Amino acid sequence: MNKPSKTLLITDLCLFAFAVGFFSVCSVLKNLFPVTASPVNICISAICALAVILLMLFQYRGRQAVGVINIIVSLALSIALYGVYHLPVFAFIGEKGIQNGICGLFVFTLYSRFALNLSVYLKKNYGYAVTSSNLRANVQGRGAITGAYVIAKILKVYAIFVFVGGIAIAMFNAFMPVIDFSTPYQMVFLHKTLAEVMKH
Repeated sequence: MNKPSKTLLITDLCLFAFAVGFFSVCSVLKNLFPVTASPVNICISAICALAVILLMLFQYRGRQAVGVINIIVSLALSIALYGVYHLPVFAFIGEKGIQNGICGLFVFTLYSRFALNLSVYLKKNYGYAVTSSNLRANVQGRGAITGAYVIAKILKVYAIFVFVGGIAIAMFNAFMPVIDFSTPYQMVFLHKTLAEVMKH
């Protein structure tokens, strides 16, 4: 089992902590974040989007030592963040505002990091089948490409789409705050129909 990357772990935890902190600020100081589109909401969303873009570019542009712990933690934090978002203390359920875009941005970012971590792990550990014949023919000694390599490539593309989707949600909601990120939660756990959710 590969050793987990401490840098990736710390970053994941920081992303989670920042999102929860932002939820707390939004919950306490709702008057600072109007439900309608405003320069404040747009600037905050743009800064957060730019920050995660730079973070992902710097952390995944080269080789990373990714362990199973990195994969589990990033997935667990993405799920936990969506759960934290619906805690009664925040009172975000059914509310439209900047918190929806920020929730989408960080949940999707953490989930895309899970997919990227899994992609890197599969590629490095199971992406090549080395035999005596192809080892002599391959200078790098990597060997033949396996099915895990193909899956890793697909996961990488999927992660990029998820990440871009999170940015798109954040920016769209900043300009047109109509997204209610609690809609799936209300339908699954509160047993509401989509029509009932949209009436709110």
